[in-house]
Amino acid sequence: MYRSGLSVWYNVSNLERTLEFYSGKLGFEVTFHDPANGIAMVNTNTKDCVIGFSEAQTVEPATSSTVFEVVNIEEAMKQLKANGVNFIGEVEHVPGMAKLATFVDPDGHNLMLAETLVEL
Repeated sequence: MYRSGLSVWYNVSNLERTLEFYSGKLGFEVTFHDPANGIAMVNTNTKDCVIGFSEAQTVEPATSSTVFEVVNIEEAMKQLKANGVNFIGEVEHVPGMAKLATFVDPDGHNLMLAETLVEL
């Protein structure tokens, strides 16, 4: 019934600023951009997973987190900090499971990095 893939969609206040963050700072590829209608999409680092954006007058930041899997969380954080990404707090450890690091996009949507420590 389901096809491979997942799309996450966010309302954003400024589409161009959002695309600069997701492509320029996070390194994701812009795959669709329609400035006239205020919508765009980026490919993430996960196969068949995209994030879409719709420009809106009012934006309520998502409180759930979109989580990006990384090989080494400390190295990923170092690279993203060099790109201007600010993290909230320190790396969180879920004993025997994962390391997590939280940051937000320009509209305050929660995002995380995760380094899995055990095969699921």
